[in-house]
Amino acid sequence: MSASLAVASPSVLLQQLESMRNEVQTPECRHWLEQELQGYAPDAQLPWYRIIACRQRGHFLDLNTGRYLTCHIGSQTLCQRDLAHIQFIYARAPAAHYLLHPSSDIEPWPDDLKEQYQALLIPGYLCLQAWHEPVSSLRLRLMEGIEQFINEYPKYAALQPQHSFKALQHSHWHI
Repeated sequence: MSASLAVASPSVLLQQLESMRNEVQTPECRHWLEQELQGYAPDAQLPWYRIIACRQRGHFLDLNTGRYLTCHIGSQTLCQRDLAHIQFIYARAPAAHYLLHPSSDIEPWPDDLKEQYQALLIPGYLCLQAWHEPVSSLRLRLMEGIEQFINEYPKYAALQPQHSFKALQHSHWHI
C-alpha cells in the first residue's frame, strides 16, 4: 500500500462496499463484494489482506511452584504441520466483524492442538491456554486492503471492462 493512501473509517468502508454491490455488474466483483459483506467459505481463496502472520503466546503453570507465566511460544517447539495451521489468521468472517469489533484479533489454538502440546511447550510447565495474535493489526490491514480495492477497481474497469476484477486480482490480490 502506498503511504499516501488515507484509510477511511470502518463504517464508511462498509457503506462503500454496500454501495458498490448495488452498482458493480461484473460477476467476479459482485462475488468478492458478497464475500466481504457475508464472509468467506472455509475453502474460498482469500485476498492477501485477509491472511495475517501471527505470533504464538500462551499462559502456563509452573508445576513445581504453582506460579503462572504468560510468554511467547517459539515456532521451533511445534512440528511444521501443526505450525502451518496456526502461523496465520485466515480472516473469513464478514468485514463488519473485524472492522466494527477491533478486539477480534486474538484467536485461541484449537483444543486438540493445545492438548497435544500442553506439557511439551516449556519443560516443567503446563500450558493452560494458547493463542495466536497477529503481528500487525488485522483491522487496519483489512481496512487498507478494502480501501485499496475500492480505489483501484474503477481504474481497472475503465481500462479492461470485461476483465477488470481478474486484472486487479493478478496484480497483487491473492497469495
